Amino acid sequence: MEKIKVAVTIGDPAGIGPEICCKLINEEIQLDGCKILFVGSKKVLDETFKKVIQSDPLNNYEIVEPDDTVEFESIEFGKIKKEYGRLSMLFVEKAVKMAMTGRVDAIVTCPINKKAIQLAGYKFPGHTEFLGFLTGSKDYSMMLVGDKVKVVLVTTHLPIKQVAKNIDTEKIKKAIINAHNAGKFFGKKTPKIAVCGLNPHAGDEGALGNEEIKIIKPAIHEMKKQKIDVNGPYPADSLFSKVIKGEYDFVVCMYHDQGLIPVKMESFGAAVNVTLNLPIIRTSVDHGTAFDIAGKNLANNFSLKKAIKVAVEMVKNVKSS
Repeated sequence: MEKIKVAVTIGDPAGIGPEICCKLINEEIQLDGCKILFVGSKKVLDETFKKVIQSDPLNNYEIVEPDDTVEFESIEFGKIKKEYGRLSMLFVEKAVKMAMTGRVDAIVTCPINKKAIQLAGYKFPGHTEFLGFLTGSKDYSMMLVGDKVKVVLVTTHLPIKQVAKNIDTEKIKKAIINAHNAGKFFGKKTPKIAVCGLNPHAGDEGALGNEEIKIIKPAIHEMKKQKIDVNGPYPADSLFSKVIKGEYDFVVCMYHDQGLIPVKMESFGAAVNVTLNLPIIRTSVDHGTAFDIAGKNLANNFSLKKAIKVAVEMVKNVKSS
């Protein structure tokens, strides 16, 4: 059987992405019978091996560099620079091209820095929106995968004061549909989906807010008509204990922290970010560039290894379905 090919972008050169890639190279780069191609800069990895890991690579590895490049001097770990932001996005763009043309089966991304990419002229708040742009996708959703907790977000990177006015029935329906369709990636043809309310106690029948009545319940009702196994809205504070017990496969959450807190409580350091409804399979680590420890040989690659394993699992499930 031909090995599944996974492109791993090394992330912002000044962050911990190159370090965790180097550690993966030294540990093992054959995970679950897959072939890993690193997408980035050989100069960055060479310098990371020399200055951070303080050894030569213990194993051979394959690196693919972007078509365009940015000149830079020695890496200043932990520093926000537009050159690093530009490079990190070029790495993502190259990996997406590889996936879109069938050169790889999936991509896994190491962290980028939002401020650095803004300085480089990119108007995207992060990976997810850039991936949507590169693939021409609009109705994508962000999923976080823990051990037992898997959440799909209706809104992503928004200030909390903007959440209520940015949710509507159509966005909730999109998240439910994407959660349902994600079942094929995780061996669940008909996944059981729970939907969180927005307000405390899921609005308490309108006493604590009416978004559940006016926006969330109609979305759930319409999705039930399409034979999707979805229920709610449930109070978020009591729902996740049931999810841990296996009563639901996916949870649709209204905003970022509502979904990420339970995932990271359960699987901190080993959770995985997945972008749903793209024409390619993409997973990512659950952490940022960690500039506070970058260049100090303190980062672990647990989440990176998990992201690769989840990508491989998704590819296998799709190919066998």
